[in-house]
Amino acid sequence: MIQFLNYLNNVTPLSDNAQSAIISKLKKAKYSKNHILIKELSRCEHLFFIEKGLARAYYFKDGKEITDWFGLENSVIGPVVRHFPTKTGMHSVELLEDTTVISISFYDLQELYDKYHEIERLGRLIAIQTILVLQQKIDAIQFLTAKQRYRDFIKAYPDLLQKVSLGYIASYLGMNQVTLSRIRKSKS
Repeated sequence: MIQFLNYLNNVTPLSDNAQSAIISKLKKAKYSKNHILIKELSRCEHLFFIEKGLARAYYFKDGKEITDWFGLENSVIGPVVRHFPTKTGMHSVELLEDTTVISISFYDLQELYDKYHEIERLGRLIAIQTILVLQQKIDAIQFLTAKQRYRDFIKAYPDLLQKVSLGYIASYLGMNQVTLSRIRKSKS
């Protein structure tokens, strides 16, 4: 739990009372590699923190699996918006390694928001960080070449090349595996 509290306090400092209130609502669980942590992201009732392990969010399009997000240690997983009219979600979250997560229900989180302004602020800041990451990904797909996207990916996530299949990386980068292989070969 200390790792999670450090993450939260790096987003915004929290009082001891707020930290204790959060801790009282948390659950910790361990899951095996290939476990589907979230079957349908838009209907997810919990927010998760990856304490140890690795995850990916994906969906199916035209019969193909598309990876559009990797969850590393010390990152949060959950729907960006809740209780807004949305179409049925297509995203699922799969664990790519044995993974330990800390979770809190959105019901409990809402209670904490109502009671502690600083926790409500924390939630807003985490949502903003998530939106900024999503915007960077959209910008990369719209404005960068495939080579530039791969270069930026290996700078940001050098360890993932050893942990994640190239098919997942290619789809995350918005290209097919043949294109990724050509880019990787040209770098050699």
